[in-house]
Amino acid sequence: MNVLQISPDCFKVMEMPLVSGRGFTERDNQAAPRVVVINETAARTYFKGENPLGLRLGITAEQSQQLEVVGVLRDAKYNSVRDQTPPTMYLPHLQGPPATVFHVRTAADPATAMAMGAIREAVRQIDPELPLLDVATQAEQIDKNLQQQRVFAQAYTMFGALAMLIASIGLFGLMSYSVARRTNEIGIRMALGARGQDVLTLVMGESMMLVLIGVAMGVLTALAAGRLITALLFGIPATDAPTILGAVTLMLLVSAIAGYLPARRASRVNPLVALHYE
Repeated sequence: MNVLQISPDCFKVMEMPLVSGRGFTERDNQAAPRVVVINETAARTYFKGENPLGLRLGITAEQSQQLEVVGVLRDAKYNSVRDQTPPTMYLPHLQGPPATVFHVRTAADPATAMAMGAIREAVRQIDPELPLLDVATQAEQIDKNLQQQRVFAQAYTMFGALAMLIASIGLFGLMSYSVARRTNEIGIRMALGARGQDVLTLVMGESMMLVLIGVAMGVLTALAAGRLITALLFGIPATDAPTILGAVTLMLLVSAIAGYLPARRASRVNPLVALHYE
């Protein structure tokens, strides 16, 4: 279980809502009964659907009756945004040793030099001897935790774009070769009355049929291998329908462009030239 020691106004600063009960106040000090706030996961894990307010628990088995639950807080993540929320208990700092980490909410962008300077000045006025060793915004902390995943995502995006480019070039080459081989056939069709639009539709239909078969096989493979890549994803499931639909739409669009150029060239073939084509 995560154990966090916080000040009375921590939940307000971090905008973390209480599900039930109350938060801490200045009266929760050394002279008052020891209290604790737990998150929803801890309530489900240790109280099995029972209302935990007023019940008692402890940090260790020997201290299981020392802390009275006075509130239940909505789940929040700390160490990793990718992992499941662990059971967490919050203790008032007035009932324990002084805290060494504090959070500040600013009206301006906290990453600006002005905001950082104001924070340092406020701390200096309270205690000039207190050093600030590591000042960072919440966004910077999250970016730091996701840095490795972001590098992997960029690499996957690059390889995916490269694969799509190669597939498009291959489709363009295949359709160009097919049109070149069927030049005589196209000339005969046009000599017998086929219009350029008919030829364009014929060639595009054949190219898109190949694409649809490939996309169908790719989607089935992606769905089958979804469980293998779940650990690499964050924020979306492996079978996220909008994501798969977006990828399919993009592939169809790129493939249509790659197949349209040879099809347009075929639709503009001169029948007399095509009939004499070797």
